[in-house]
Amino acid sequence: MRPYSGIGVLSISTVGLTAPIPFYNEPGLVRSGTLAPLAAQRLNDWLFTAVPDRVVLLVKARKGDWLRVERDDAGRESWLLVQRHWRYTPWPQFLKGAQVVFLPNSPKRLMQVVPQPEALQGTPRPATAPPMRVVMVQGDWAYVLLDASSAGWIRWREADGRLLVGFPGEPMQQ
Repeated sequence: MRPYSGIGVLSISTVGLTAPIPFYNEPGLVRSGTLAPLAAQRLNDWLFTAVPDRVVLLVKARKGDWLRVERDDAGRESWLLVQRHWRYTPWPQFLKGAQVVFLPNSPKRLMQVVPQPEALQGTPRPATAPPMRVVMVQGDWAYVLLDASSAGWIRWREADGRLLVGFPGEPMQQ
């Protein structure tokens, strides 16, 4: 499963959060359910480094202080009102400086490091490639450091918006 990336990431601290997080069908209208903090912590831990006391949700859209988020592994989406101690980060800002690896189920033809964006020719890198450090982002492409002496460009998401990379190894930026 590779989720659609949307527009960014929402990081929610669960410290002191005892009540379930309410979801809505539309911003401020019909409440559609809740997500318990403990269940939420396990939601995307396969994609992001699991951080104790933190929930990470993919953000699909924004309307003022409301964010439409992917609320479960089936890709269902709901709106929630952003609380002051939560942090929304757009993808370019979130990716800069992050460690990434190709997700195991990414298409092999896209799992490549190339000298410049749009040039998908070269030797595909295996899905188990060591983490790469993102230096900068241009659209669906990220310039990454492979090690101290080599760098190149990777696609971090497909043209249809599905993620090609995950974020292992180090705690997320807070």
